[in-house]
Amino acid sequence: MKMQFYSLKDLLIFNIKYYRFKNNMSQEKLAELCLFTPRYMTDIERGKHCPTIDKIEVIAKNLKIEPYELFQHHKYDEDIVVKIVKNRQYNQK
Repeated sequence: MKMQFYSLKDLLIFNIKYYRFKNNMSQEKLAELCLFTPRYMTDIERGKHCPTIDKIEVIAKNLKIEPYELFQHHKYDEDIVVKIVKNRQYNQK
């Protein structure tokens, strides 16, 4: 599936979600492994916080990938992308 990202931050956010889904991991579980609060992990994935390099390294380690992979545009597994899109939650009324 061809994906288009408008910023490096958007690519980072998507790749964190992508690898989290690929590892069948919840936000809460990833936050726990990284020693972050669940709220902080949610805010990262929503683009409200941009993690530091140190935190990116921790996230990558717990996703079992190299940190640079979070900044690469990949050929994504379409099944995982569909899961990500289906699991989006909006706080809009």
